[in-house]
Amino acid sequence: MKRKVAGLLAAATAVSLLAGCSTTNNDVPVATQAAGAASQAAAPSGDGVQLRFSWWGNDDRHQATQKAIEAFNAGNGAGITVTGEPSGFDNLQETFATRYVGGTNAEVMTLNFDWLATFGSKGDGFLDLSTIKDTFDFSQYDENFLKTGMMNGVQEAIPYGQNTMGFYLNKTAFERYGITELPKTFADYEKDAAIVTAKDPDNYLVVSPTIRFAATYYLQQKTGKGEFNDDYTMNWTADDYTDAVKWYKDMADKHVFCSREDYVENVGNDPVSVAQNEKFLNAGYLGVMEWTGGVASNEATLKEKGDTLSIAELPVIDGAKFKGTMAKPSLLMAIDKNCKNPKEAAKFLQYILNDPEGVKIMGTKRGMVASKAAQETLEKDGQITGIVKDAYDFTAKAEVINEVAFFEAADFNNAYQQNYEQFEYGQMTAEDCGKAIFEANKTALEALKAQNQ
Repeated sequence: MKRKVAGLLAAATAVSLLAGCSTTNNDVPVATQAAGAASQAAAPSGDGVQLRFSWWGNDDRHQATQKAIEAFNAGNGAGITVTGEPSGFDNLQETFATRYVGGTNAEVMTLNFDWLATFGSKGDGFLDLSTIKDTFDFSQYDENFLKTGMMNGVQEAIPYGQNTMGFYLNKTAFERYGITELPKTFADYEKDAAIVTAKDPDNYLVVSPTIRFAATYYLQQKTGKGEFNDDYTMNWTADDYTDAVKWYKDMADKHVFCSREDYVENVGNDPVSVAQNEKFLNAGYLGVMEWTGGVASNEATLKEKGDTLSIAELPVIDGAKFKGTMAKPSLLMAIDKNCKNPKEAAKFLQYILNDPEGVKIMGTKRGMVASKAAQETLEKDGQITGIVKDAYDFTAKAEVINEVAFFEAADFNNAYQQNYEQFEYGQMTAEDCGKAIFEANKTALEALKAQNQ
């Protein structure tokens, strides 16, 4: 544990040094500062239970969350007062690591998925939530998806919402090419790509922010297994990775998926949302492969152009052992393991995650919700409509493999990106590329295991 703590502090310090300065209120939007000021002003003195709740986000999220906190404080009738601790998006993990190791973190906190593995891999990094089952209604969550908040057999966090990987296509753009029915199979995608490129040879049907999305989709269907297991072991071989990069390049050559060269030229090096990307907005990319959490922003920007975004059926590769896609939590909620008032903290989580009043106030500012009660409340309140409702329906029907908590570690994404790039540019064979990805992932896994265990 000492080695892990030292590593976390070193990582936080190193990033701060690279950044050149620490985060200040000058880096946070005005409304964020206002929300924080309101929270601090509301912090009471005297008797009663005092709790803090930390989260990050944009101004809309801050304002909605602060209103929910104020409503809870006014109506809980149990002398519980929650103080909000909002922040922007900068230096999230470094800030959290510093506070966590220093023991100054909030009693109720928001987590990114990979933090669960980093800070709670042994099941003792956060409160064991089985101790609050009489206060928080866990029955509102899918049993298998709830396990994404579990480490070493301990329920340490509650997944706020489910992010499911899918294909989101510009229906209007397809129609402009005379394609009236969206593709359902990969053969359909190849046929439609030929129609599109006959007129516009620089266009692609689907842009994926990282080759890893498509490669993982392919290999999960090919093997019937996720990439990694919770015990830091691998399910895919070097030959599997070789098959994946060959498949992706073939699809990119046919303009089904965007080539790496085109992505770098039109989007950049990093895996980012394409909602504001010029080529996506102008239908140079006729669709995007990404998490359901991004569907609303993609729809909104296309709608401004007069185009309609639709959620496509999941295509299945030949010989698939699994016919679905991958899923992960969007965010998670946890309680400090040293919290002196866990029951009261659970009451607050019950209010913002399951209770109709709290759920309505929190709204959809954090994306899709996993709680069945929350979804029902938001639908009745008219907050889940259009393509967001379609995304819920898609998620409910899709077969999924839930990713492990350390799935999004940067080293894994880098292994795919750097090696595939060399393969696409003719600097490496497919076999060498597959082997390089396998070896890089194996090394990264061993390092994570040593750090977290």
